[in-house]
Amino acid sequence: MIDNFFEFLYDRQNVWHKRSVLKESAPWSDDEILQNFRFCNVYRELDGGTIALTKYLETNLSSEQKLFNIIAYRFFNRRDTIENLFGGLLNPDEFDWKAYEKRFDEIKQRESIFSNAYLITAHAYKPTYRPQDKHVQILLMLDELRKKLSEIIEKLRKNKPQKGLEIIQNAVPMAGPFLSGQILLDVTYAKGIVDYTANDFLIVGPGALWGLNIIFNKKLKPQEADEKCRYLHSIQKQKFTELLHKTGKNWLEINWKRGDYPNYPYLALHDVQNALCEFRKYWRLKNGEKAKKRYYKG
Repeated sequence: MIDNFFEFLYDRQNVWHKRSVLKESAPWSDDEILQNFRFCNVYRELDGGTIALTKYLETNLSSEQKLFNIIAYRFFNRRDTIENLFGGLLNPDEFDWKAYEKRFDEIKQRESIFSNAYLITAHAYKPTYRPQDKHVQILLMLDELRKKLSEIIEKLRKNKPQKGLEIIQNAVPMAGPFLSGQILLDVTYAKGIVDYTANDFLIVGPGALWGLNIIFNKKLKPQEADEKCRYLHSIQKQKFTELLHKTGKNWLEINWKRGDYPNYPYLALHDVQNALCEFRKYWRLKNGEKAKKRYYKG
């Protein structure tokens, strides 16, 4: 099963390589599952949502502005969050939640304002005001959070990377462990906030845990899951070398050619974690289990 996981990493990355680097026409794989179903990229930074966010983080913003936009973006988690929902980059000093409440009320009559990639907590931030309207609760939370941005950044800089997960979760109401991890990953892409990378901390999400359970054929406890994920991260060179010798599939020909990527030329710790969730979906489909059909249309 470990070998199956690493071959899946190659095959999924090869889809990206053929499509985005070689500019080939579909289909980009002989595997019918990879042809017909949507899977996130092996590299999180290559997914459309992350690209949409990071292009704004390259602008000349303060650390506080970057963090505020990251948090706002990930709660709605749509590629057009910044441009269409908020109408541009947010300035925490000028954030008018009432104006956005009106704007979002109008938008949601026409279209969904949330991605369905993951669930946001249903617990209301302020139960006394529109508790059933998730977008309103998030706007209320952001209005309070903007006053604490400098404090959050100071704590992140003073503590070890793994502690950053706890800092985000404690500071950002409604986030929860998984979303806190996604926010912290985005923080590592935004230059100037922290000096660590996606290779320096780990939170194993529920999908990744499921993937690990499949690979190791047992129900892992949280500490075991952490150890197994780190183990898979540590054996990449060995496993990709074995894959090359057995099948001719050469990871070094199709990997993302970005020298400043952590753990280059192999995957960062969090990309291994993210890929475990995708492997879980792939393995279910391969074994005839039902899964939501999200076809990948070029």
